[in-house]
Amino acid sequence: MEKADKAAAKKKETVAAPNHTEKIKSQVLAKIGIPPRLHRVEVSKHHNGKYRVNIWEQPEPIDNIAVTVGPRIGSSYYLTVSETGEIINSSPPMIKLTAPS
Repeated sequence: MEKADKAAAKKKETVAAPNHTEKIKSQVLAKIGIPPRLHRVEVSKHHNGKYRVNIWEQPEPIDNIAVTVGPRIGSSYYLTVSETGEIINSSPPMIKLTAPS
């Protein structure tokens, strides 16, 4: 009986890791800039403070074509994030986007 109570207490002590999705989104967009045809930013948590960030962009419209082209991943980053949600490392490195000429 006592073991069951200790196991239940231990289960309650386990706290879910914080979700830093919004903080990571804002840091990534601040670092690379906002793409001109941004559709969405998708952040998925992996393990041990690792996150995958996909930057989805709407493609340029093409004249005289009847097919609708959906959004595509324009950039993707694998990040190491601290316990407070600060980006420690990025692969590939995040660089500021340049406007198309």
